[in-house]
Amino acid sequence: MRVKGDWILWTPAPFEDRPAVELPEDFYLRELMELPADDIEGAARMMAAYGPLFGADRDDLSFANEDVYFEVQDIPEADSEQQPYPFGVHRDLVAIYVRTAQAAITTWLACQREGGLEELVRPHVTEETLADLRTQTQDHKPPWPQSLEELQELLIDAELTSLQEVLNRALGRFSIGIGDLSDRYPTVYSVAFLQLYNHLVEGATVHHCANERCGRAFVRQRGRAAYRQHRTTGVKYCSRECARAQAQRELRRRRKQEASNP
Repeated sequence: MRVKGDWILWTPAPFEDRPAVELPEDFYLRELMELPADDIEGAARMMAAYGPLFGADRDDLSFANEDVYFEVQDIPEADSEQQPYPFGVHRDLVAIYVRTAQAAITTWLACQREGGLEELVRPHVTEETLADLRTQTQDHKPPWPQSLEELQELLIDAELTSLQEVLNRALGRFSIGIGDLSDRYPTVYSVAFLQLYNHLVEGATVHHCANERCGRAFVRQRGRAAYRQHRTTGVKYCSRECARAQAQRELRRRRKQEASNP
């Protein structure tokens, strides 16, 4: 796996010769959400560690947003004039997958807190957006939407529909069929959304790390755990490291306060 200009390139190996790897717990909430969409080096490291980020056929990518479809059509392909080497992916396609995933995960996280969806769409609930939508709409009796409240409902519905579409496309590799899951050629993208789907099914609680310098969303605390039974309840920190760092920070504060108030 190597980066050359705007391309991630690799030397292919037979699928049966590739070692099996597992994504870490909460991968979609941590590594995937924390990967900048334009970080081609970071994406290459992720692919080197866990395998293909997405499928060459792009069947797992949602085109619910028409702009995404047209963006993809303009992206150079490997084994072409722009990139003669046949095994590679352009940074723009990587960025589209990362942005699509992060937008869907952001919507999922908004669903986990009271008023989260309203907060998510609030920047777009404006008179300007309302006016723009009214001028573009011809299938409803004007004025439509009739109010900012109706606009908010429409935007929330659009976010939920997009999340559902992204999930369905990403999970397509795991639909009913003959053979085990390894025969479906899973990708980092598809398995990350399988993690999200499993959390959805189990009704998992999303926590936020109490370490004041972290605050990341998590379901299972990372760290040493017997038989991989990672704790999901009664946890304040996303990892043992965060818990230790916050404890040391608070200890230093207490000692400083005690020293200033003998």
